[in-house]
Amino acid sequence: MLCYCKKCGRIVRCDNLDEQCDYCSSIVCPVPDEYLGGKSKGFIKKGLEQQFIDKYIKSSPEFDQYLFDHRDEDLSKRRMENKAKLEHGKAVLEEQARTPKCPSCGSSNISKIGVVGRAVSFKLVGFASSKIGKTHKCNNCGTMW
Repeated sequence: MLCYCKKCGRIVRCDNLDEQCDYCSSIVCPVPDEYLGGKSKGFIKKGLEQQFIDKYIKSSPEFDQYLFDHRDEDLSKRRMENKAKLEHGKAVLEEQARTPKCPSCGSSNISKIGVVGRAVSFKLVGFASSKIGKTHKCNNCGTMW
């Protein structure tokens, strides 16, 4: 079903009349059948769009000329902002995936065990040192791996 918003003039497909305009959040109305074209009635007939806008949108008491004039620009800006947020979210998730985590508790609060620390431990304890072959230590639970 093709619907329109009386406030901003946005024409969109909708599943039911309880939907709101994705731009200004007003309730949408169905486009009258006399203006619809095609088998699916999924578009306004060529040459009738301006007549429809003048008769149903611009004559509505809810009509807002500012929203009508700036709708496409604002929607484009929103899409760009949403795309930027999505890209930022992906970058954060990728960074989290690269951050090593403790195999015991899952914490990312870890530190590397340096070569000097392992050498000192080996010098003091010998082959019984718990740091031999380990490179990281969890600062939360103390696990070394």
